[in-house]
Amino acid sequence: MFKRFPARVCLAVMGMVVQQYAPAATLTPSALAIEQSYSTFTDQVFAAYATALGLSGKGVTIAVLDTGIAAAHSEFASPGKLLDGYNAAMNNSDVSDTSGHGTHVAGLLAAARDGGGMHGLAFDATLLPIKVFDDNGAGNAAYVDRGLRYAIGKAAIANLSLSSTTASDPAAIRDAVRSGMLLVVAAGNNGGADPQWPARYAKEAWANNQLIAVGAVDEKNRIAAFSNRAGDTAAWYLVAPGVGLVSSAPGGGYASMSGTSMAAPIVSAAAALLRQMWPYLRADQVASILFVTATDLGAPGIDAVYGRGLLNVAKALQPVGVVKTISWGGSAIPLLMTSLSPSPATSKLWSLAASGALDAIGTDDFRRGYSLKMGSVIAHPPGMSLVQVFGEVERRSEIAEQLLADGARLTAVSLLARGERAQLASFAYTSAPGRAMSFAFGQGGMAGQVFGIAGTPLLQNLGAAPVLVNPYFSLLPGAAHMAFSGHPDCATSLRLGWLRAGTGPTADDPALHDSAMRLRAQMALFEVLHGGDTSAMSLSLSRTVEQDAFLAAQSHGALAFGPQASTTAVQVGAAWRLASQLVLAGQAALGVTPGSVDRLSLVSAMSPLRTNAFSLALVAAEQLCPGDRLSLSLAQPLRAYAGTITLDAVTAIDDAGHEIRAQRTLTMVPAAREMMLELNYQRPLGRSARLALVLSLRRHPNHLDDAATEKLLAMRLVQQF
Repeated sequence: MFKRFPARVCLAVMGMVVQQYAPAATLTPSALAIEQSYSTFTDQVFAAYATALGLSGKGVTIAVLDTGIAAAHSEFASPGKLLDGYNAAMNNSDVSDTSGHGTHVAGLLAAARDGGGMHGLAFDATLLPIKVFDDNGAGNAAYVDRGLRYAIGKAAIANLSLSSTTASDPAAIRDAVRSGMLLVVAAGNNGGADPQWPARYAKEAWANNQLIAVGAVDEKNRIAAFSNRAGDTAAWYLVAPGVGLVSSAPGGGYASMSGTSMAAPIVSAAAALLRQMWPYLRADQVASILFVTATDLGAPGIDAVYGRGLLNVAKALQPVGVVKTISWGGSAIPLLMTSLSPSPATSKLWSLAASGALDAIGTDDFRRGYSLKMGSVIAHPPGMSLVQVFGEVERRSEIAEQLLADGARLTAVSLLARGERAQLASFAYTSAPGRAMSFAFGQGGMAGQVFGIAGTPLLQNLGAAPVLVNPYFSLLPGAAHMAFSGHPDCATSLRLGWLRAGTGPTADDPALHDSAMRLRAQMALFEVLHGGDTSAMSLSLSRTVEQDAFLAAQSHGALAFGPQASTTAVQVGAAWRLASQLVLAGQAALGVTPGSVDRLSLVSAMSPLRTNAFSLALVAAEQLCPGDRLSLSLAQPLRAYAGTITLDAVTAIDDAGHEIRAQRTLTMVPAAREMMLELNYQRPLGRSARLALVLSLRRHPNHLDDAATEKLLAMRLVQQF
């Protein structure tokens, strides 16, 4: 026999009034804080996570099978909060509450979050009052069955804060299960080893995982002395706060009650939050999510006291298992394993990610949709650093030449490693005038001293500025190189070159980042150089093949590019001697990289990306003292000026759970153009010391229109011992 649980009886029943509280009147931050102080049960189950997501139970209806609800209470005054109810005992619409039990349960479910009194966990949920006890406190299985059948089709969740020591015909419960309803039932307050009925029906196969038995814990998450334990229903049993909870009471006030009756509505409210977030979830899925995300208490795993453990709202809203999406090629992609490191030439990807244009939706093991904010997994393009700046200074400062008796020339370039020890980086042999062949080889990214306008004698002798190096060499950081030259006449030479990055000893190069050291690429190039003592010109044609990179950008997972990218580029350069140790030089380059896509990614198409770069430099030597070097340069690094990327991704999941895919074609052209102005000076100080000074101004770094201008003034003194 089901019984009414009046507020004045002992803890053997579902609730007990301890103290009355007056409602607050004004909605202010302090009022909200006071309201929260009377709603600490929400903190115990980590509900702040749901509030931060904007979840409140809105749009979800919960049937409250209880002693009725005091509809005049301010906590239920919002229009639509309470639906027209049903009195299953009297077969009419009178759902007034004379005992306070149902009103207290309703407040824990959905009392308004308005700065007054307390608030429920699903404070915007809709409640369907169903009175299953008469005004004398009498109740029976027939009333409960009648009330449950009334709720079918009207509510997604039914809260039953009631129990019986004996089983009854579960036909109505079976009907509710078949209708797709989730039933949350108090385990009872007898302190027994097993839940009472109907909570104990949860273990039956016909319950289909749609019935949750709920026990009570105190504020320290210890099982309440009065609460029935999990027992033989452990796999379908959760615990929630149920000791000394403040909630609404008839007459407009508030009361503190204890019981599994108080714990059950907290679980029902959590289920409502899940249904609000993912309306397409089935009742059994909602229950399973609450089970598998519960905080384990007691003995490890599912145990006979705490069952699955303590309700954890935050974990219930987070993914279960691996979040996956489907690529345009039909393969599953672990969405959260996505990473992308843009290069300056592909920096538009950062802007697209920051704006949400690259966001994608994946699903967890329960087919719940989660949007991945790509801005959180894409690395911001790096700014200027002292390591880069001084690494470049050192790389252009150590050049030695020797003329052989037959007129041939040997050139050696060394750089200072991190240990300040000179290391051979490049070696070149140039045949005597009138002979046919020269060759060069080297490592550590010194190809810029050999190829292009920077590799002509006019600039080599001055220690050319790095901005004059072929900009497409940036796709091969730290590359080793080889070059073979033919000399049709004294003024013109033809050069074949080969560069390779990603293998070989680059760790001692202070200008390289760890990520760049992983880039693997090869370049073949052909050059024509013409010039003499007063001027020089160069024309280069190159083809670069990158592995697992696209214009030096590295990506994995949902935004992966194709396994290989090939860039064809042309560079022209010119230099004029203005004075004995003063040269004006410039270079410009254009390239095209055909799109490459990966069937295991969301990138379904890429148009050819067209890039360019240019620079101008004034280079001087021995202006203030013997052995000094000076350069003033203006440069635009590699930048895309045409090209698009197309994403084929899930962009939404409708209320029925159907994934909606869409294609988005996005420009790869950045809104801004980086310009870098640099003044660089270095000089020897005695026989064993060297001073380097750098002044740099970088406007729109990495071509990002919202990036602040970078300014750098740096000095370095190196003393060898």
